[in-house]
Amino acid sequence: MMSKADKSAAAGASVPAASRARTEFARLISYIVFGLGSVYLSVRASALPTSRWEPLGAGSFPQLVFAVLAGLCLIAAVRAVIDIRKAGQLDGLATALSGWIKARRISFALFGCLVVYLSVMPLAGFSLATFVFLMIAQLLIAGLSKKTVVQSLIAAVIFSVGLNMLFAEVFNVFLPRGVLFAG
Repeated sequence: MMSKADKSAAAGASVPAASRARTEFARLISYIVFGLGSVYLSVRASALPTSRWEPLGAGSFPQLVFAVLAGLCLIAAVRAVIDIRKAGQLDGLATALSGWIKARRISFALFGCLVVYLSVMPLAGFSLATFVFLMIAQLLIAGLSKKTVVQSLIAAVIFSVGLNMLFAEVFNVFLPRGVLFAG
């Protein structure tokens, strides 16, 4: 039979292994995200036009850099999988991962809003897209109350319409109007 001291020593020895496995899993996810991003950017760089004097083209160097980055991410991901299997302590990984995501849900929501904002801006234009994005982002961060809605509304108007007017009138630079308002 194990005494209390033996049980606590065994539990203490498994904590670093479990923590190491969770850390390696987080690294694995980051390697996959960066690897996929570099593959995408490498493909986009291959679409850059070539010139008559430059046989390799403008996209050859960025394509090479992103391809090397994707290769390094693949190697690092394989090593992370090997380290996770060596640690062998994947108990509770799903629970820890869901807790980690839940703790950072506002960050993920803001990132999602940013992606939607950037994809909607060509259609809606700078002023409308920025106004909606800033309202949603500020209310996500500050929470819903009468005071925060009023403050968010004022800030969104200033930074969407105000910036558009500043750039158009002072700098003579016109921000995207969008397909909806191009008529």
